[in-house]
Amino acid sequence: MLEIAILFAVAAIFVILAVRYPKTVDFRFFKRQEKNLGEEQLEEARKILEEKPVEEIPVIDPNDPGDELDNYSDEVSELLKNARDKIESGKYATAENILIDAICKENKCAWAYERLGFIYLTMGKNLSDAAESFSMAVKLDRNNDRAWYGLGQIYFASGQHNKAINAYSKAVNISRSDADYQASLGKAYMEVRQYGKAAKALKRASSLDISNQEYKELASVAEDKHRLHSRASKL
Repeated sequence: MLEIAILFAVAAIFVILAVRYPKTVDFRFFKRQEKNLGEEQLEEARKILEEKPVEEIPVIDPNDPGDELDNYSDEVSELLKNARDKIESGKYATAENILIDAICKENKCAWAYERLGFIYLTMGKNLSDAAESFSMAVKLDRNNDRAWYGLGQIYFASGQHNKAINAYSKAVNISRSDADYQASLGKAYMEVRQYGKAAKALKRASSLDISNQEYKELASVAEDKHRLHSRASKL
């Protein structure tokens, strides 16, 4: 009986303590659950990333100027690109009409004027129309080397060699790596008997286009003439 009484007493004490001092909830179980849940989520996310194909990020070349015709409005840009395609396929008459349409929409389009000049020059039309187109192009864009070169060709063909030299020189200064520009400048210098400058330009053209036999021969002729001219001037 005494043992039973002791057991009841102990039980009563536990009940009293439980009521007066309730146990704080043990969060360790939940923390373990949260930890396990976090690891599962990370593992799931890792699997998803491994299964998902990596998208290739396009590499942008900072030195790539892009298409110069994209600088115009969408409507004009489309016309210019169409004209460019026609020119490349030799459909000059169609390209001419498209370029004129583009100029009517954007009258400060140097590219369109320059291409018109090229078409008129290539088709053998009135040189004054070509000269007017090239002149308008360089007026709108002083760095349009193709327009300066076109003007140089017109001046050279009409015997205005000093003007041709001026135009060719501008084209060369803008684009020094163009063999045709250098060669044309050298030929113009030959016409005014400035053989030293002619030889220099023609040698440059020959080095830029090593397969062009004409440039090599002209450079040699210019150098010989420069040598003879120098000797004669000393007599």
